[in-house]
Amino acid sequence: MYPRIILLVSALFASNVSSAAEFNIQLGSDTARFMYLTEAFGQDFGRLELEAGFLYNENSDKLLNAGLLVRGESVSVPLIVSIGGRAYYAEVASYKLGAIAIGGDLLLSPESWGGFGLGAFFYTAPGIVSFSDAEGLTEYGVYTNFQVTPQARMSLGYKKINVSIKNAADAEIDKGAYFGLNISF
Repeated sequence: MYPRIILLVSALFASNVSSAAEFNIQLGSDTARFMYLTEAFGQDFGRLELEAGFLYNENSDKLLNAGLLVRGESVSVPLIVSIGGRAYYAEVASYKLGAIAIGGDLLLSPESWGGFGLGAFFYTAPGIVSFSDAEGLTEYGVYTNFQVTPQARMSLGYKKINVSIKNAADAEIDKGAYFGLNISF
């Protein structure tokens, strides 16, 4: 089953080579996360985006995620909203964890702020949509960003990724401040 899912996601990303894309790097004191986002389909009321990411920390924990989000922007309201789902796979200590989460991202960036923006994100997967050794997963955070050029943004933020493990204590995959760089192409 996993090879089919990987093949499907690879085909979706490969079919969007000419679409808008973004590469996001987030570096914390003991974690690094790399994310790739691409536009799957553009609509009048928002666009459908595909995302894939990889996070690792100094404890050798690993987290993979793939998501499908609907992004809405408006010229009249300085708000960018993305909602959708993410599939997670993590290896924490000797545990293998999986979850399908729903959630979104919200960014407020009025033109009068001169390139600054404030944002927050939240994704959650209760036990019913968690599998392997997982009983639930939550990712959330807040951030501020600054648009350096039309294609580049820098951000500072705080995030936490917590997973509940069957018959074991909860584990924090990531917790703390991070510096981010987003490059659009």
